Amino acid sequence: MPSAPPRHSIAGASVQPRQQYDQWRGSAASRGYDRRWQKCRRSFLAAHPLCLFCYEQGRLTPANEVDHILTIKERPDLRLDWSNLRPLCKPCHSARTARDQRGSPAG
Repeated sequence: MPSAPPRHSIAGASVQPRQQYDQWRGSAASRGYDRRWQKCRRSFLAAHPLCLFCYEQGRLTPANEVDHILTIKERPDLRLDWSNLRPLCKPCHSARTARDQRGSPAG
């Protein structure tokens, strides 16, 4: 069985980049994804089983993620409000998140 390629570290770096990123962004609970969110998410996906973006393009793709239209950072009071949620598949949610992080117009 082949072994993993060796990891090269930056001089003086004691923590891997992924670990640094995880420490920077905090835990899921500290970002608003607690037990109440999990219950809301489960209920929302049961009621809205298809990806909204795919459906608008004529594709029937199961939704497995819930997107906040206005981010939790922008409107924490709407975190559990169904009117601020939309069901998305993983690829659509990843694309939406990437656009948000680049500062592109919402879609």
